[in-house]
Formats: sequence, C-alpha cells, structure tokens
Amino acid sequence: MTDSKTPQASVALAVFNHTGSTPDCFELHEHGIVCRQGDVRIYTAFADIQDLFLFASGPDAGAGLINHFAYRTGSAQPWTLVPAEVGEFNKLMDAFRARYVAQRLPVLEEKIADGARVAFRYVQSGDFPDLQTQELALSAEGLHIGGATWPYESLKRIDLNQWAETISLQDEDGKTVFSCLAANVLSSDLFVNLVYDQLGRTAEYA
Repeated sequence: MTDSKTPQASVALAVFNHTGSTPDCFELHEHGIVCRQGDVRIYTAFADIQDLFLFASGPDAGAGLINHFAYRTGSAQPWTLVPAEVGEFNKLMDAFRARYVAQRLPVLEEKIADGARVAFRYVQSGDFPDLQTQELALSAEGLHIGGATWPYESLKRIDLNQWAETISLQDEDGKTVFSCLAANVLSSDLFVNLVYDQLGRTAEYA
C-alpha cells in the first residue's frame, strides 16, 4: 500500500533490513525515508520531519552509545522507531542525519526569515516513547525559553563539548543561559546549525 508521493522501492539509494519482527526494512531515498512492513510502505519526507530523537537503549545503554533513533512529523504524531537491529544501523543513521539537515534546515531558515518562531523541544525526563519535554524556540529576535528572550547579540558563545556531549549557550558575561545534553535536544543537529547561523562569526566551538 503506497500513495502517489511514495517513491518506488526500485529507486531507493539503499535498503536496510531489520533482523527483528517489525518493520521489515527501511528504504533510504533522495528526499525521504520509507518504513516498510509487508505490503505497507510509509514514506516520510526529510523536509517534513519535525523531531528526531537519538538515544541509547538495551544492554549497551549505560555506555551512552546511540543505537536507536526515532522520527515524527509533529508532536501529536506517532514516532517511527529505527532500532539497533536494523542492518548497518550506523550507516543508515549517518545518512539520515545528513539528508535531514540538508533538506529540513532551509525550511526552518525560511520560517525565521519570514518572522516566525521555530520551536524545538528538549527532554527533561522519561524514557522513549514517554518523554516529558520542554519547549524552546528560535526566531530572528533570538533564543526564547519560557517567557525570556535572549537576543543573538547577547549570546557570544556556543559550546559543543564533545567529551560531555552537551550544548551550552553563554551570554556576553559568560553566564550560561542554556545547557543540555546534546542527545536530549530533539533535532539537535538542526538546533545547533540554526544557532550557529544566527551567531555568525561570534560563535565558538569548544
């Protein structure tokens, strides 16, 4: 079962089979991904994906290595889980993330240029899929958390601490205004790219 927007399996860039029970496989396409179970093929365009969650689960969760990811097109929509049992998982995840940023980022940049706020969420507690999240947003005016707004000119630094895997934003006085584990920020690749674009040359990477 497909619709007119779903590309044919024959034109997939790669097919990643699942050794578990469901779904059967994932098809990676130029502009999206297909989750296939039997005769049912569900296509999601990268440009339409609102949330991407990267996380560790199972016996290796304590090591903190990402071995699952999930995506959805809206906070009210169901997640599609890509589990560790998918063959060549890391290859699929890397390709997914690269194409997601390349195709979703221009959509968000256009929204900001048009004066809209772009909402992100970060995980405060809970385990997938029962996540309790808090919203923050980016706009042409700055970073919005709760009722507070930090103009970009007051944010002089963004740290990407690879060792601790945290995202931290500091103001011009060196005070941290936002800090969170990178994996706990949904669509963290997009968030970092947007902040970096807005900060421009004032951004610094630790």
